Amino acid sequence: MTKTLVLQSAPAQRAQWLVACLASVKAWATQAGYAYLFIGDELFDQVPDWYMLKVAGRMPIASDLGRLLWIKQLLDQGEADTVVWLDADVLVFAPSLLTIEPVSSCVFGQELWIQKNILKAAQKDREQPQSQKGTWQAHKNVHNALAAFSKDCPVLPFLIEVIQRMMNRVDANFIAPQMMGPKLLSNLHNLADFELMPSVGALSPDVILDLARDSAEAPAGNEELAVANFQGVGQGALQALLAKQSEPLLAANLCASLVGDFSADAQAQEDLMMAVIAELNAHPQGLAL
Repeated sequence: MTKTLVLQSAPAQRAQWLVACLASVKAWATQAGYAYLFIGDELFDQVPDWYMLKVAGRMPIASDLGRLLWIKQLLDQGEADTVVWLDADVLVFAPSLLTIEPVSSCVFGQELWIQKNILKAAQKDREQPQSQKGTWQAHKNVHNALAAFSKDCPVLPFLIEVIQRMMNRVDANFIAPQMMGPKLLSNLHNLADFELMPSVGALSPDVILDLARDSAEAPAGNEELAVANFQGVGQGALQALLAKQSEPLLAANLCASLVGDFSADAQAQEDLMMAVIAELNAHPQGLAL
């Protein structure tokens, strides 16, 4: 049987909802018979100094390279035959159904990013001013919140080399947040046709708010505060996502970097995300229409 190791990292100071996400992954790994390794800031130990200097504190961009270097080291040292990286904000809510065993030498997550179609929504509002329903777009992308590589995978050293070449070339003032992760992988996927897992997706802010509304444990008032502070929110985003899913969601990246858009209040953020986690955990058979 192939030995699989699940790798995660997070800073020492983290919100309780992130603690819940990390615990879900560790419990799933144990249930699946996978080894589990958690690291802290050691994630960045192998990232070159010049790269860290150029990202200037934008740690998610440093993490895009750091995770690959750690995966390569673990594989080279024979710690596992397959190493699976999951971001700290990934929640596994259907653990009995989720297995990550690449058929090819690597596999990444697939997201359907749901957001308002502004032009169509404006037209619909003119035609039906009283309508509360929005018009949604689903953008299919590759994401590296899930990234799994098998031993001797040729893609892994290629990505490490390409990311460093791109960072060396790019103007430090114009480094897009997802440039070395989802944007790079999505563009390469158009040429290389990577193996993807739609069951490990990513939830846009509109989908997160829909889940919070659905949760019986959502604290009264806080979700309304979040809606009020987030522009362009409309109901129906969750249904739009599930209508496009090719298979049930079993795990999802909850996109910690965008949580601040909901509210400036840390407790409101915490309450909202815990409500979302509670709603997802109510679907141990996966989330589908």
